[in-house]
Amino acid sequence: MNGQIAFADASLKEEVDRLRMQEYAKATGFAVDLTTLKWKPSDDESHVMIARRDGRLVSTMRGEVIDNLVLLERKLECPWNFPVSLDLPVLLLSRAATCSSQRASGLNLVLRYWFLRLALEKGVRFVIGTFVTGSPRENSLREMGYQFFSNPLGWQQSTYRSLREVKVVVLDMKSHGEQALRYCEARAAEAIAEYGLVENFPEIRLVRSI
Repeated sequence: MNGQIAFADASLKEEVDRLRMQEYAKATGFAVDLTTLKWKPSDDESHVMIARRDGRLVSTMRGEVIDNLVLLERKLECPWNFPVSLDLPVLLLSRAATCSSQRASGLNLVLRYWFLRLALEKGVRFVIGTFVTGSPRENSLREMGYQFFSNPLGWQQSTYRSLREVKVVVLDMKSHGEQALRYCEARAAEAIAEYGLVENFPEIRLVRSI
């Protein structure tokens, strides 16, 4: 197995920072001050997942477990007025970045798969994300069973500035978790087999920082 999935801590922040800034510099649909992607207190409180291939960091995604609705709204930059009554805590996935040379390898889906497995094991019912329209992951998320909602305010409060419509997506693990996992296993079977989790899922940590 040339690939592996693990959780990063602050000792790996320079590698994570480098990959985030390198790939977000190429992003379309939004603008961001790249320096604000650097590791910060909310990363220490989060579960930052990484994928390595032959020892090199090639993909990362952050999972924030949040049990405070006000904090979640601040991170999403919109009020939770959507027709889904949340059971807290929720898992918010963000800060996803994959090395350009590995984009076709399905690593974003692999990392999402392992986060869904974490949510299922730890009893976190809702997995949430937000992104600008036109993202290549839209169709995948719909087929996995995510619900899509519009954020009419866009991203204007933080260091992000949305240039296209912003979506908030929600996956109910109780009703669609198995469907989502089966989708990942069908679409990324080889990559999931290659990029195995090399450690047990960590104990849940709650995020308190913005």
